[in-house]
Amino acid sequence: IMARVALDHLEFGAKRRPGQALLRIFNATEKEHGYVSAFTFIEMVNDDMPFLVDSVAAAINRQNLSVQITVHPIISVVRDEDGNIKSISSAKKNGAVSESFIRFAITRETDPQQLKLLQKEITKVLSDVRVTVRDWGAMRQRMRETRDLLENGPKGADPLLRTESQALLDWMADDHFTFLGYREYKLGKRGKRTFLNAVKGTGLGVLSRPEGDRKSIELTPAMQRLTRSRDWLILTKANSRSTVHRAAFLDYVGVKIYNDKGAVIGERRFIGLLTSIAYSESPTNIPLLRHKVQRIFERAEVDVSRHRGKALLHIIETYPREELFQSSVQDLTRTTIGILNLQDRQRVKLFLRRDPFQRFFSCLVFVPRDKYTTAIRRKIEALLIDAFGGISADSAVQISESALARVHLSLIHI
Repeated sequence: IMARVALDHLEFGAKRRPGQALLRIFNATEKEHGYVSAFTFIEMVNDDMPFLVDSVAAAINRQNLSVQITVHPIISVVRDEDGNIKSISSAKKNGAVSESFIRFAITRETDPQQLKLLQKEITKVLSDVRVTVRDWGAMRQRMRETRDLLENGPKGADPLLRTESQALLDWMADDHFTFLGYREYKLGKRGKRTFLNAVKGTGLGVLSRPEGDRKSIELTPAMQRLTRSRDWLILTKANSRSTVHRAAFLDYVGVKIYNDKGAVIGERRFIGLLTSIAYSESPTNIPLLRHKVQRIFERAEVDVSRHRGKALLHIIETYPREELFQSSVQDLTRTTIGILNLQDRQRVKLFLRRDPFQRFFSCLVFVPRDKYTTAIRRKIEALLIDAFGGISADSAVQISESALARVHLSLIHI
């Protein structure tokens, strides 16, 4: 049976043009396939590229289906001008190109409508992966170019903040950020209303689709306050999840563009995901975060060499990494000092932050470790979702030697 399956998959990919993604979803039958199975099968043939397996697996999970078996050989093939396979090579020679043959066995699904939705979802994911991989180099180059635009800035801005913001963009471009989308915007006014207007033709990756060029965004009062702040970067979460790599809320890196008079004239927007390296590196070594750490200690008037200072530094080192990027120094000081003052006391404590765009709440909840259970976490999630009118939430739990367990909940409420 395995030989039949392999040959059938190879026959499915017998004709394919470069850039074309072949996809089929089926339930095997004795008459058509020569075997039956308790699983539903998904087979793909594609150009070999990163993110294919994990992105499609996430799409399957979004349809409340589970991956049971994954088979993913990379095969070097030689095709003729019409896309027909002429030969299979053990290495890249004689014009051979590496192609990805992926087969998933998933929870059996027989509802035609559900299978149609799954096909549509995976087709979109494969398209998103393709444009992301296609434009990755260009998006990274845009970030390097954008770094130089920070030479212009608002009057009275902190020169160290400029240097740290530039260094952070260099750090992200150095394999600390997975680029998924990019687009440029210009600031415009219509009467008393202010808009960000997409610059036609600047989109890359998942933001490259033409319909995005026609999109104008009216700035809310909260957004207008951001344009008046004396800084360059807007670090937050987008209110949509990534369809590429992993199904987390997208990281949003907005770079405010100033003219030579210090007025904001637009934004360069990058969306993507911080890489695993970015989560493991000490914040005292990361540009901008190290600046925030220094400011926290200055505001708290705590000596880092003393016991209380070392305890505060440990709190910062183990703080949710995305929160360090996205929170203001004021918010971080308030929360980290609040955690420090808990001093492992056996009590429940909630720390709350709302993002600058007022689209989500970040909730840090501390619970006595010996009373923490999965059921408690679910109750916490349900209470906060109900309290803030949440429509989607991600949670992460930290249980260490501390007497308190920590639940971090990111809650979208629009």
